Amino acid sequence: MFIYPDLTESLQQLWALGLVISPWLADVDGDGRFDPLIHELLNLRARECAYTYWTENERAYVLNDLAAPERMAQVAVYEIAASTAVYMAHETTGQLEVDKTLVLEAMNRVESFIEQHRFGTLLQLYMLVTSWENHNALRYYGEIPERDFVRGTWHRPWVDYSLGEELMFATLVGNIRLERRGDRRFVRMTDEGQEVLERTTAILETAGYFRQRLNMLRVSQFNLFDRYEQLAHEIWPYAMKQRQEFLQWVGIQPDMQVLELGCANGVLTFDGGLVARVGPSGFVVAVDPAVGMLARARLKQKQLGVGWVSFRQGRAEELPIEGEQFDVAVGTGFLHFTDRRQALSEMKRGVRPGGTIASMHPLKASLNAPFFQEWFKPILELAAKRQDQPKDYLLDSEMVRKDFADAGLTDIEELELQLESVFFDPVKVVEHFIRGVGWFGEELSPLPWQAREDLIQELIDRGQSVCERYSKSERIFRFPMQAIKARVPTGGSNTT
Repeated sequence: MFIYPDLTESLQQLWALGLVISPWLADVDGDGRFDPLIHELLNLRARECAYTYWTENERAYVLNDLAAPERMAQVAVYEIAASTAVYMAHETTGQLEVDKTLVLEAMNRVESFIEQHRFGTLLQLYMLVTSWENHNALRYYGEIPERDFVRGTWHRPWVDYSLGEELMFATLVGNIRLERRGDRRFVRMTDEGQEVLERTTAILETAGYFRQRLNMLRVSQFNLFDRYEQLAHEIWPYAMKQRQEFLQWVGIQPDMQVLELGCANGVLTFDGGLVARVGPSGFVVAVDPAVGMLARARLKQKQLGVGWVSFRQGRAEELPIEGEQFDVAVGTGFLHFTDRRQALSEMKRGVRPGGTIASMHPLKASLNAPFFQEWFKPILELAAKRQDQPKDYLLDSEMVRKDFADAGLTDIEELELQLESVFFDPVKVVEHFIRGVGWFGEELSPLPWQAREDLIQELIDRGQSVCERYSKSERIFRFPMQAIKARVPTGGSNTT
């Protein structure tokens, strides 16, 4: 059995240099991952890198006396550089297109990591992640036809090369075995492979890999969510009025300097009336991590001719602002996507003493509505296997209140609200909630790729049946909402 060392620190060092191992960021529904010229450039640079750094010393460091699959080093460099280039595309343009500049920068980051931490460590990290993908798929399916495993059809459809070498290596070290039935062979996981899966899962969990991957997927989903506004208007018909009332409750006034978090495509900024409330004598700085959403917000700004708003890319946990310059920091539907304590600390840093911090967000909802139980049964069953409720990002009101108090905020006020969502069209509902805003993303992300796609298609199919059997009034889902605001205390520093 091949034993992976504890690579927790090495994973964090990889991320610190701006590298990711997350091929799920790639568009596997397109005609190809990259333009042929970009693919060839990546291939060439990966081959050169592997030839230079994959020495006998590095082979021994990674594999001891085991034979190395011939193309493993080149493939590892290619995949890490490729997923990093796609990640940078999402960060810089909000799209999937990768150009030569991004490829060269990704390779520079790869070589920087190698120089600081050695090539063998890079290989170990790649093997750790791909081993988890392979073994996790075998745990889920029980067995995979050899042909589909080698092609990555069920669990790694983004690969454009054979997984045959990985199959042979895993068989050699005893993690998987091949079983013949008739004229077909199937790949199954051994007891040793189960131990490897448990170890790799523990390492990746401790390092924060799964959390980081889920966050990256959320940003990429929002970047590519072109129909966000259209679907939101249809699915949340009363949301706009509620946002407007929320801003009035917060106390947004003309002349104010306002920081908006999670602005998306400007749904609160413009449609919710934020810029109208502060007026041209005030100013709004609106922040969102998704470049694609910001591009759509800027287009809307240009069409409306509003000059007193500036859109910036950034995370709530690391705001691109100077301290203590805003009267209010506000956002709707963003807090549940963040590390709340860090986000509140950053909001507090940006607001002057005596200013206001406010959020409106959905809370944990009852999933017992008959139509919902039938429609989303596949997700409920995943949770039932753990004897738990489905994992989601929705919040608990008491926890949020405590977070506000722990951040040193005072005069905390709350409103309990309710927002109705109309589950009217199966395709649109699934596109919005599952593929778009990522509800139950934590529940679905551990699934192998094809299993996730099959489950999403099953949700659409079940939704068709549910919509035929339940009236529209019976398909209204009511989300409890929390509106909360508080003051930044006067005197002293705003940092916690």
